[in-house]
Amino acid sequence: MPTTRGLILVHSAPSYLLRQLAWGCWRTLGYEPTFSWTPQPLCPGEYRSELIWEGSVGMGANLASELSGWKNIRFEVTEESSEGLTASRWLYTPRLGIKHRATDEVGNFQISEEELRGAMHRSALKNADLVLELQSLLAEPWEVELDPLRAAGADANVVWLFRAG
Repeated sequence: MPTTRGLILVHSAPSYLLRQLAWGCWRTLGYEPTFSWTPQPLCPGEYRSELIWEGSVGMGANLASELSGWKNIRFEVTEESSEGLTASRWLYTPRLGIKHRATDEVGNFQISEEELRGAMHRSALKNADLVLELQSLLAEPWEVELDPLRAAGADANVVWLFRAG
């Protein structure tokens, strides 16, 4: 079975959920993850953590689904590309819900022709601004909400993922 790896970035989670989040990831991954929780400076009483995971192809979607069941957290999950499949990133906030985007080798979102046509069609039907549709395709509302939490965690350990070969 092909395997891949990725990153779980929990940007903010209340202290009472930390053990449950770890258990959920354990159940999904099939092994016990080791989260190192640090306080999230922008959210008193909440914590942040980063974790590299390894698992079967598609595990990123399973992890994002597991974590999105907890409504009081903000997170991102990435999955590296694997044979024939593009990389992916899932973003979640309680206000916006979950957003999935395929990414290229450097993390840029990949938007298909079909998605662009759909955005143009929706904006024409609603007599709405195409820019708003494109911002949604680019996950801009999620990025805007998560970016201050990322910056607040900038003093935390930096984790770099490298691909060899």
